[in-house]
Amino acid sequence: MLLVHFGTIFMLFCFRCFASVEAQQPPGKAGLAWPNGNSVDIRQYRTTGKVSWYYSWSSHPANTDLEFVPMLWGPAHIDEFNRMIVRSNGRPSFSTVLGMNEPQQTGQSNISPEDGAQLWKTYLQPLKDRGIRLGSPAPSSAPSGKTWLQSFLGVCGADCTVDIIALHWYGTNATQFINYVVDFHDTFQRPIWVTEWACQNFADLSKQCSYDEVVQFLKTTQGFMDDVDFVERYAWFGAMKEMQDVNEANSLMTKEGRINELGAQYIGSDSAEVAGNSGERSIWTNTLSTTIFVFIIFGLLSFE
Repeated sequence: MLLVHFGTIFMLFCFRCFASVEAQQPPGKAGLAWPNGNSVDIRQYRTTGKVSWYYSWSSHPANTDLEFVPMLWGPAHIDEFNRMIVRSNGRPSFSTVLGMNEPQQTGQSNISPEDGAQLWKTYLQPLKDRGIRLGSPAPSSAPSGKTWLQSFLGVCGADCTVDIIALHWYGTNATQFINYVVDFHDTFQRPIWVTEWACQNFADLSKQCSYDEVVQFLKTTQGFMDDVDFVERYAWFGAMKEMQDVNEANSLMTKEGRINELGAQYIGSDSAEVAGNSGERSIWTNTLSTTIFVFIIFGLLSFE
């Protein structure tokens, strides 16, 4: 009888193992561009395991153990960055730092290549001595973006270590997006992080993607980045309730801060209802099933 019980236990154990494998994907390239702090539950984007990191356009992390990537947004954020990142004591809790946000754009960090190089040398380059990888300033996809980055790297020369090329892209044609990313990799010969992209027409605001077009655009572009080795990471715009003048159809959440169907697609979940199970509920469910499993084992072992 005891042999039968051990066979039953083994079957239950295997069932639980396979169920866990099916529920989780391997950690992927997907990240969250996250301006929400702790006002929105970030755990609802972690239920599949596809999302592996996030950034906040700042030095401020949210209350989560998801990998955080700080950013030196621009000159206006130097004091904050210096206090929280450069002067942080002990071993850093981050492995990568991103450079300035859309440096060639008025209304964004808006800094010349020369001033950007000086900022880099003063505040970012010293982080290399602590083993931290450095992501380039992320230009917008306006034609001036690539030119700015080339000028910046030329001014910096050997004094600046740039491990990763970060970029933003907005448009409505998935093929053009793919060509743009490939061109950046071919030009700069470094791993690529796409830290903002969406199906958004800034050239003609009256001609925006429909929701169905956003769904297909995300499917095509995300699939491309998942498949190519030179794209290390990406973050869709956006995981936020208010889309900051970007087409609302691109939002990964509802106005109430709940993951929506596009958000579920982004994290590789079957539906928003399934993905909406927060990390807390998932942890509770796993704990409950583990407890039941243990009780079954003890019950079988004690049966005579």
